Amino acid sequence: MCLSVYSKTHLKLFNRSNDSLLKAYILACFAASMLYSPLSIANENDLMLRIKALEQRVTILEQQLGEPQTHARWKDHILWQRIKKGMSTQEIKKLLGEPGRIEETIFTTWYYHPSSKLHSFVWFDEGVVLGWKTP
Repeated sequence: MCLSVYSKTHLKLFNRSNDSLLKAYILACFAASMLYSPLSIANENDLMLRIKALEQRVTILEQQLGEPQTHARWKDHILWQRIKKGMSTQEIKKLLGEPGRIEETIFTTWYYHPSSKLHSFVWFDEGVVLGWKTP
């Protein structure tokens, strides 16, 4: 068993011939404790698990960056202020995202609110904006 604490008094008890042997023994014990420490193995396993979890999170975030984030863009009032008459359906889709539902009557109406027809819609005629009502 390796000794964990040495004092100058203990080391003085050994004569010079045993000094190099003692140093070698202490060094070997120290090296062995560092290499085979259950704590260092546990820390390494914990680190590997953490790295794997972080890599999964990065993958998910990279996928989200690649996907258009349009599911709730229509709720942003500033985006509605950017709408201009004459904009195309593609421009509106890029600005506000996919509408919740589309109605085709005399004009085409894109509704963004999931249940209300009183607000959050854009009117189109022949693919260009005629008007809109903000949320």
